[in-house]
Amino acid sequence: MNFQPASLALFAVFASLSVNLALQCGLGMRGIAVTQKAGKKPPLVKLGILFVTILFLWIVFSYIISSLPLGFFMYVLLFPMSALVYFGFEYLVYHFALKTAVESDGSIHYCDGLAAAALFVTLNIARGFVEAAMLSFGFVLGILLVFVIIGEIRRRSMIEAAPRFLRGAPLSLISMGLLSLVFSSAALIFFRAIGG
Repeated sequence: MNFQPASLALFAVFASLSVNLALQCGLGMRGIAVTQKAGKKPPLVKLGILFVTILFLWIVFSYIISSLPLGFFMYVLLFPMSALVYFGFEYLVYHFALKTAVESDGSIHYCDGLAAAALFVTLNIARGFVEAAMLSFGFVLGILLVFVIIGEIRRRSMIEAAPRFLRGAPLSLISMGLLSLVFSSAALIFFRAIGG
């Protein structure tokens, strides 16, 4: 399958804006609004593990599980398999590669459904490995973008004149809602531009 560079660029933008799914459903992102401290660095290792998890499971579901006569039950397997694979990769990376304990900062819970939701969208949209890789990268990039934006909003709310009852989690939740509206509109525009 040949792709035009413009359609690949639009696909990458759509993929990164698809984090709307995480924003609207709150899957795996609830801790950003509640527990993130200003100036905290994004968990890049966990984002890398999420990327590998989505891509690995796309291969498994597309080529192995789809050949089995499971029907709708295939979608029921998304959540438990994504949680198991994510925890497995996380254990391997932290235990063997980094030789440290798994970081549990409480800010992002990928296995609360974010990996499964990203996998669901990837399975239904991607027609090939390149598209699946771009969608996976787009989800991770979108989560990183949200992490940075919410961190900056939280930091600015502490130093600028914001009502006291809005500081912290309330302002973060309002900001995530507004970001969700923006990402929804942009994702729809780019999805239609690529012919979806």
